[in-house]
Amino acid sequence: MISIEIARRHYLLYLLLPHWAKVALLSPGSRTRLDRINLAFNDSLYSGEGAEEYDRIHRYAGDEAHEYPARALVEEIWAGSAGYGRALELGAGSGYFTAAIARRAESVVAVEPVADMRAVIDKRCREAGVRNVTVLAGTALDLGSKVSEASIDSALVLQSLHHFHRRPEVFAALGRVVRPGGRLFLVEPHHNLRRVGRLLRKYATTYRRPAFWGDERNWATHDFLTRGEIRTLCRRGGFDDVRITGYWIPFSRRIVREARRRFEAERRFGRLPLVRHMAAVLAVEARRGTEHGR
Repeated sequence: MISIEIARRHYLLYLLLPHWAKVALLSPGSRTRLDRINLAFNDSLYSGEGAEEYDRIHRYAGDEAHEYPARALVEEIWAGSAGYGRALELGAGSGYFTAAIARRAESVVAVEPVADMRAVIDKRCREAGVRNVTVLAGTALDLGSKVSEASIDSALVLQSLHHFHRRPEVFAALGRVVRPGGRLFLVEPHHNLRRVGRLLRKYATTYRRPAFWGDERNWATHDFLTRGEIRTLCRRGGFDDVRITGYWIPFSRRIVREARRRFEAERRFGRLPLVRHMAAVLAVEARRGTEHGR
């Protein structure tokens, strides 16, 4: 059987396979090693200047934010008239979305593992004048000791799940803290044929070099999600009524040039199976069932 070894062999497989498949092929030693690699990667990339530059790196700054669906979904669509209630934001990053969530929530627990990023969240919330945010150090795997069971009305994971490699455990933790009937919202990049094509091109020009794949930092988890993986993870966490919409559909910018009209069009047509398959970004809505693991 093929075994993927970090910084030793089968990097192309590691790049191209969907997350669940590559994790299944990782050797036991590499799985343990990946925890350390991911923690070190996030600390090095998002500490110091990296924390201050987070919005620019993720294209949240300025007009570019209007091109990404998460902003409109968080601020206008998902909250509805009732708001988010007691909200949890997992992998809060710079707090770009935290303040927007807080204005539409009774309270927000923002979970972020990197210390300098937590400082940026605190500063951003102060400047925004929101005082209902609690910032917690840790990851999803720490939720059990820091957030009470069934205490959350709405959980949001925005552009962070693709950095997590222990995803079934993440969803089990979310299923424990979200109350029955509570909601889960995700926005994540999509692992599809378009993504595979881009990775193959990068492999041919850069990633195939031993100096690249021999560096363990280049094995840090950055795995986009498939629609099947999302549905499976939601089921394991006890979330049902899963609805997936695709955004950043090919040629949509040429057909509909104005950002707001394009968002509305993609929100309507992005539910169609073939259109959704080609989308670069997936937005997910799910509801916590009454029985865990349903």
